[in-house]
Amino acid sequence: MSTEAFIWNYQNGECIGFPFAAVRDILSTDDTEWDAEHGCLTIRFQNPDDYVDVYVDKDAPVTNHTEGITISRPITHPDHLARVLQIMGLGNVMLFYSDETTPIFLRGAEPEQYPTDLLEQLGMPRFVDSPSGLLHRSDGRATDDCDVTQDN
Repeated sequence: MSTEAFIWNYQNGECIGFPFAAVRDILSTDDTEWDAEHGCLTIRFQNPDDYVDVYVDKDAPVTNHTEGITISRPITHPDHLARVLQIMGLGNVMLFYSDETTPIFLRGAEPEQYPTDLLEQLGMPRFVDSPSGLLHRSDGRATDDCDVTQDN
């Protein structure tokens, strides 16, 4: 069973999603393929075994919209972490993992844009300043560059 990362963007309690062109432009490397059948971007880095599959809506290239983003493997490549952090700057974006649901926000994001019951189910948010704060932590502990409180 693989770990998945989910990325959502909410405003005023409603999922507003992402413009697909922005997602594709930010996440793509020189070796990225679009799988129209599954609505998936396969993003490869220098080593052919170092890749992630990013699932969006199948019709996203046509509509230029995706409700959410699912990444099928833990995010560990430094370049990819930096790209995901850029995605998180597109709004009040939340990332969480399938096996550790603590919501992760970029410092300055507004978790109150999400439905209260959703945040209660996921747990106390933590806020990050750098790509390494996005590393998958199945033990739920925050890394050195993130915390569970936010000073605005």
